[in-house]
Amino acid sequence: MKKFVCILIFSFLLVSCSQKPEFVRVDNVVVAGLKDSLLMVHMNYVVYNPNDVKSKLKQSGMDIFYKESLVGQGILDKQLSLAANDTVKVPVRCEISLKKLHLYYPELLASEASIFNIKGDGKVSFLLNSFTIDMDDEIQLNTKAIIHGEIRKNISKTNNFKIRSVAASKLPTFSKTELNLQVLAKNNLPLEYTIENIKLQFYMDKGNDAVAEWTLAEPLVQKALETVNIPINASLNNLGILKNAKLSWLTQKKVNFNILGNADIKINGYQFNVPIKDTLSLTM
Repeated sequence: MKKFVCILIFSFLLVSCSQKPEFVRVDNVVVAGLKDSLLMVHMNYVVYNPNDVKSKLKQSGMDIFYKESLVGQGILDKQLSLAANDTVKVPVRCEISLKKLHLYYPELLASEASIFNIKGDGKVSFLLNSFTIDMDDEIQLNTKAIIHGEIRKNISKTNNFKIRSVAASKLPTFSKTELNLQVLAKNNLPLEYTIENIKLQFYMDKGNDAVAEWTLAEPLVQKALETVNIPINASLNNLGILKNAKLSWLTQKKVNFNILGNADIKINGYQFNVPIKDTLSLTM
C-alpha cells in the first residue's frame, strides 16, 4: 500500500511539473509526385519534448494554404512516441489539390519556390495529462514542373480543337473547291493564353497526300475558360481528290477527310505544341 501511494505521489508530481512539448519547425519537405490530381508532399513535423519521461503524439492535423486559399491537408499516419528531453522528427503525409490551385497557375509556373502556409495542431498525451501543440509555419515548394505538366495534359485533350461547320463557300471550279469550316477551340484553363499558330492538313480518307492545307493568319489571344470559333477557308485540290477517288463515294454521296495538324500555344513565356486530329464528311 505504501509503495502504491509513493508511486501515485510521484506520478502526480510528474504531471504537475510536466511541460508542454514544443513545435520546432517543419523539415525535409519533399514533393513526392502526383496521384489523382493531388500533389503528394512528404515532410517532417519536428517536436521537442522537454519532459523527463517520454510522451505520445496521438494525432496531428494540419491545413495547407496558398495565399488565403485552403488547398490541402497533412495527416499523421500513426501514433508516435516522443523520447524524453529530445527533439523528434515526425513524418507527415500531405495532399495538395491541384484543382484548388488553378487560379494561381500563372504565378506557380513562373516561380522556382512558392511559399505555402501550414497551420494546425498536435495532440500529445503525457501520463494523465494531455497537451495541444499549435503549429504555424511556412514551406517552400517548387511546383513549376508539376504545373507545367498539368497544363500540358489539359491543353492536349483531344476535344480542345474540333472541326465544325463544313460547307462549300461557292461552286467548285475544275481545279479546286473552296470550303468554309470552323475550328472550335476550348480553353479549359483558368488563365488566358495565346494561340500563336495552327497548321492543318486535309487527307482523303486513308490517302497519303494532302489535298488542302490551312494556317492561322495571325496569333489569337484566348481568354480563361473561353470557347471560340476560328474560321477556316480551305481550298481543296480537286485533282488530288480525283486521284484518290473511290467508288463508295458515288454510292454514299459523301467524301471523308482526315485532318491532322498542330497548334502552338504560349503561356507565360512557355511554348506548348498541341496535336490536332479530327475527321469530317463532305456531302457530294
